[in-house]
Amino acid sequence: MKCVEVKNLYKSFDGKDVLKNISFDVLKGEIFILLGPNGAGKTTTVKILSGVIEADKGEVYIFNKKMSVAAIELKQIIGYLPDEPYIYNKLTGKEFIEFIMGIYKKRVDIKKYEFFLEQFDLKDVITKPIEVYSKGMKQKLLLLTIFLREPEVYILDEPMIGLDPQSISFFKQFIKELSYEGKTIILCTHILEVAQQLANKIAIIYNGEILLCDTQTELKNKFKTNNLEEIYLSVINKISK
Repeated sequence: MKCVEVKNLYKSFDGKDVLKNISFDVLKGEIFILLGPNGAGKTTTVKILSGVIEADKGEVYIFNKKMSVAAIELKQIIGYLPDEPYIYNKLTGKEFIEFIMGIYKKRVDIKKYEFFLEQFDLKDVITKPIEVYSKGMKQKLLLLTIFLREPEVYILDEPMIGLDPQSISFFKQFIKELSYEGKTIILCTHILEVAQQLANKIAIIYNGEILLCDTQTELKNKFKTNNLEEIYLSVINKISK
């Protein structure tokens, strides 16, 4: 079952084309990795998917509902982590979680709350103002809040930046569990290892264009290698010449 359909997206800023005819599908329960270098168009793509900005042309459908028409409804089932999130620094971590959960009319599951605090090692700081948090702590707080919301679609832009090794390990395992439960994950990264470890399907984006999009299994069969780095460099080098 298709969860997300992206059809012919175009976007420009100040006359510069940032996205050019972006199209792909994501199945329900899939971990979809948008892989590309910095400035490739990953962040702009997921901002459009999340309803944060609008495309100049093209459409995004989530569960067959058009984002441009049903944005308010669809945002209720999307958990979006931006690359540069705004966070209320004067609140404590606990107050921030309660605030966000209140916006989405969600009840905090205490057992899950305590579980995530333990996994992300935030127990000692959760009642302190966010302004004293490190960047990594803020990232963990944002992920914790999204996980507590339990949306149907997770759209995560470079979610592991700033995380310690223990949190990265937990994040990867939990994302896989979400996929097994039928949740859909769209994750932006420039790290090949992350894509190789997590992806069911990979789209390589470069200069605002999708160069290839397929399941990891099909890509390895097509390029006759299990090494994603070799596949990625082959595709990028071909277009760069």
